Amino acid sequence: MTLRIDSDTNFPECVIDAGKVTLGTQQRQEMDPRLREKQNEIILQAVCALLNSGGGVIKAEIENKGYNYESHGVGLDVPPICRNYLDAMQKENYFLMFVKSWKTEAGAPLATLCSNLYHRQRTSTDVMDSQEALAFLKRRTQTPMNINVSNSLSPQAAQGSLQYEGNINASAAALFDKKRLQYLEKLNFLESTHVEFVMFSTDVSHCVKDRLPKCVSAFANTEGGYVFFGVHDVTCQVIGCEKEKIDLTSLRTSIDSCIRKLPVHHFCTQRPEIQYVINFLEVYDKGALRGYVCAIKVERFCCAVFAKVPSSWQVKDNRVRQLLTREWTAWMMKADPDLSRCPEMVLALSLSSATPLSNTVCIHKNLECLKEQQKRYFPVAARKGSAKQ
Repeated sequence: MTLRIDSDTNFPECVIDAGKVTLGTQQRQEMDPRLREKQNEIILQAVCALLNSGGGVIKAEIENKGYNYESHGVGLDVPPICRNYLDAMQKENYFLMFVKSWKTEAGAPLATLCSNLYHRQRTSTDVMDSQEALAFLKRRTQTPMNINVSNSLSPQAAQGSLQYEGNINASAAALFDKKRLQYLEKLNFLESTHVEFVMFSTDVSHCVKDRLPKCVSAFANTEGGYVFFGVHDVTCQVIGCEKEKIDLTSLRTSIDSCIRKLPVHHFCTQRPEIQYVINFLEVYDKGALRGYVCAIKVERFCCAVFAKVPSSWQVKDNRVRQLLTREWTAWMMKADPDLSRCPEMVLALSLSSATPLSNTVCIHKNLECLKEQQKRYFPVAARKGSAKQ
């Protein structure tokens, strides 16, 4: 379903029609998981859009008969950070959610359901929350990288890194260049900041498309790294994918297409593409070719790589729309002007304590406020109980 603005309403605020929804804690637990997730996604998009657009109302038709808000609860999965901005009520067969405007004091300039910016933290590929994403973007603008990507992963270039990580990098590089592996062979290194092991699922292409964007985003945004599809992440044993179930040409094309489609945002002038190399390592069992390990080497990226477009929404031109990557990044990076060259000016309203639709307000520091001007120009206070003019 597509969210639409409901103009036929008695509310003065913007009203988003979210369609039909099943409500109630127990009732939603008994739903088909895919339908439950879809309904929750629609509601969250509407909440996010109103948070970023000055607030408003979400109207949803209650699908399950006999529902009572007081008795059954809601059952929607709303992020904790958004709950302070919401009030709700039931009106006959409709459920109404009143959404306040987002406040920048919450830690980020706008409401975002998911940044889709990933990074590596030890052995984990984690998505950055809004505050982490903002800090990351600021670091990228403050310290632009002009690196030689071809050497960014060589162990010798890892200055200041731990010897342990350096050893793993060297072992991963050696494995990446191997042509032949043995089935159930146990590797002599573990996952690390620069190495991730992923087992193939039954659907090889779907497995790669599902996991690869997050891996590429994380490695590119951190220090580069290797992802090995077909190695067990716990035992570190070589499993591979059986040769009958994998088409190397098709898989390479799918990987290339997947990486090329990843959203990127540049702060630098060179604007390079994501740099990566694909190798297929043969896996043998008792001398016979059994299958393949898919190894992908990802170089550190100069700016920001997203797994997909950030999940952030707004109401614009009488419709609910998702922010483009460049729009989201610009909005996140929006800052007060530098007044160091204008010492006579001061901030009257800072973006750090405003709403998403606000702009910075600057005034002359010698400009008197209204009360001070009243006292100066009208020094005589009005008498209490005086007759009205």
